[in-house]
Amino acid sequence: MSVLTPTSFADGGAFVNGAIPDTALCAAVPGGAQSLRCDAAVAYRLLSAEYAADNGTELCITDSYRSRDVQERVYRTKPTLAAVPGTSNHGWGIAVDLCGGVERFDTPEHEWMVSHGAAHGWIHPAWAAQGGSRPEPWHFEYAG
Repeated sequence: MSVLTPTSFADGGAFVNGAIPDTALCAAVPGGAQSLRCDAAVAYRLLSAEYAADNGTELCITDSYRSRDVQERVYRTKPTLAAVPGTSNHGWGIAVDLCGGVERFDTPEHEWMVSHGAAHGWIHPAWAAQGGSRPEPWHFEYAG
């Protein structure tokens, strides 16, 4: 396993990847089933509202913050898709995996997300793009 390095949040708290307490995370969707770093959660909710206004439904999210235990489980079951535990942007609370059409390249939903996400700080990283080193149409990261 790789060495964990702490990150600082805006409120001055320092955490390690996959060990962010619930009190330092915010709900990405109503009901709290998915959580993110609070600035990312606010940006995600604004993006989802814009998506809903344009498409008639909110963004569909399957995964967000992952604790270290969850990262290890995902890595065991999907080693070619998951990052090495302790290195995932999901463990920093700044990555989401989306559904509802966004999870497939060349769909109107995916194209909308790629073209509109950056206005709210959400990008589709080059490695995840079609033709990238690990194509994952569903994966987006908060860049602020």
